Amino acid sequence: MRSLFIELLQVSLGSRDGLSRTPSVAEWGNLLAESQRQAILGVLLCGLEKLPKEQQPPQEILFQWIGLTIQIEQSNALASEACKSVTERFEKEGFHACVLKGQANHRYYPEEMAKRRNCGDVDVWVVSKGEAKHPVRSVLEYVDSHWERTGLCWLHCNFIEQNGVPVEVHFRPSFMNEPRKNRRFLRHFADIEKSSSREVVEGVELPVMKIDEDVIYQMNHIYRHLIDEGIGLRQIIDYYWLLLTWNKVEGRSKEDSMMIVSKLGMKRFAGALMYALREICGMKDELLLCPASVKDGQFLLSEIMIAGNFGHADPRMGALVSQTGLKRQLSQASRRFKRNIRFLSSYPGEVVWEPLARMWHFTWKKLKLWSI
Repeated sequence: MRSLFIELLQVSLGSRDGLSRTPSVAEWGNLLAESQRQAILGVLLCGLEKLPKEQQPPQEILFQWIGLTIQIEQSNALASEACKSVTERFEKEGFHACVLKGQANHRYYPEEMAKRRNCGDVDVWVVSKGEAKHPVRSVLEYVDSHWERTGLCWLHCNFIEQNGVPVEVHFRPSFMNEPRKNRRFLRHFADIEKSSSREVVEGVELPVMKIDEDVIYQMNHIYRHLIDEGIGLRQIIDYYWLLLTWNKVEGRSKEDSMMIVSKLGMKRFAGALMYALREICGMKDELLLCPASVKDGQFLLSEIMIAGNFGHADPRMGALVSQTGLKRQLSQASRRFKRNIRFLSSYPGEVVWEPLARMWHFTWKKLKLWSI
């Protein structure tokens, strides 16, 4: 079933014409379930529409697939609306804003597929214009005065926009666990104005990450989530369309981009990611950012297929339904570290520093260090 699933994905992306054989009714049911587990159901509908008539799924499954995709399209419309309203509000009130990943990725996708991309919350990087004595506090105070905050961590705070879409306001675009690499990452993305530009996304002009910087940023996003909780095919497909688009524009060279990737400690992961893009998406070698690493890539691919979207389907990280409070947090931290031991030989810095970084983030929040 796994080979059929990858084949259907490649048909959707245009790197394959059809399936090697016609799936059975049971297999079609499994393909639908796996597309939901990986959060790429809408993307794969584009592949179903390309299949020859004799390989089409049973009508009942097709109708179910279409119905679920319509829900995704409706969610995307609301998320795009939230991007516009939230960024406009911040920009009018003395802040720089930049939509990260998520809806901003729609500019890389074919138009029909963009509307069918599974969306989550809206991520917006926000920084005060001019010098601010307490940059995080200024953003946090503004959020608290206009919305009901629903969460806070070292990276971002959360609220629900008026149309019901969850929003994450990032104080920083991302981070790395290893302190030295984290300082380099934050220095690289120290200036939101240099890192972002205004582009038209689905007919609306939005502040988004420049594509040269997005190549670095979204690699970090995938890398961080691999260590933190797991990643799925949705993030790989996002990077596929990003890299395809990046290859068509004149900007930073592959050599210069890989120099940055190496300084941030992601060179080995980059090789693994390129392998996944080649084997899963059918990307040609000449379009890859760097040579694919078979050994690291096979390991990454195994993790992707086991964990599902952001690790939500990972059987090794089952729900802690009977635990609450500090005991639950400690159990989650313990299981996460045990899970990450598998990555120790490949990404030692991020794995070793992960518990300490998590402790620092907890202390920052508990002692309200953003206000000092």
